[in-house]
Amino acid sequence: MVAHKPLAKILGVVFGLGLGLGLASCDKIGNTKGGCKTGETCECDSIGNCDQTCDGGGCTMKCAGMGNCTFQCPDGKCTIENTATGNLVVGCDGGECTLNTSGTGNAILKCKGGKCEMNCSGTGNCQIEQCSEGCKQECSGAVNCTCAEGCG
Repeated sequence: MVAHKPLAKILGVVFGLGLGLGLASCDKIGNTKGGCKTGETCECDSIGNCDQTCDGGGCTMKCAGMGNCTFQCPDGKCTIENTATGNLVVGCDGGECTLNTSGTGNAILKCKGGKCEMNCSGTGNCQIEQCSEGCKQECSGAVNCTCAEGCG
């Protein structure tokens, strides 16, 4: 039995290091909120809900990870890339936003300003809402796509 004490001590150290490294990466767990400015990229890549806002329009927004994403682009002209497993809601009051989604959750693009585009290839439902005019939607894969108004 004395011969096993060094092995037990080594395993304890290895376990402790692994646990410590695992806890050090916990900054990607939990809800987050933030924003970006024109020309910048807002990113959601964590386990938890993420809420981002574009200040000035023309932002790139990336939603990945295992949570729900909410993006607000009040001035429009934002590009959104979604590969997340959660749901995505985009508010594009200024219009001219483009949403490319291949995630597994539902994606909703609220395009009050009009002229938005949605490209869906994921496994969730894709929906354009509140489009004033000129919206386009392209769907492939196992998705259910709807555009209630403003699509041509």
